[in-house]
Amino acid sequence: MTKTRPTAELEEAQAKHQSRPVDERVAAAAAPPLLGYSIQEFCTAVGISLSFFYELKQAGLAPRAMKLGTRRIISVEEAQKWCRYKLD
Repeated sequence: MTKTRPTAELEEAQAKHQSRPVDERVAAAAAPPLLGYSIQEFCTAVGISLSFFYELKQAGLAPRAMKLGTRRIISVEEAQKWCRYKLD
């Protein structure tokens, strides 16, 4: 014969074991800092289209990107330098 728990006690035990929502501030603090952008992320961040980025690249006016495997990454520093250059 199995012993059953009262309903209120069972609900309380289940509530303790349910996952809690993650506080966004804690999740953001645990995330590593952004060190670079993909080409698409950079274009979204500065508000230009991908095709315009490649036009800039063809003209030698796009920020420098480093190659990581098959990906191209624009460092945060390079993106900031490019934005400062464009503001002048």
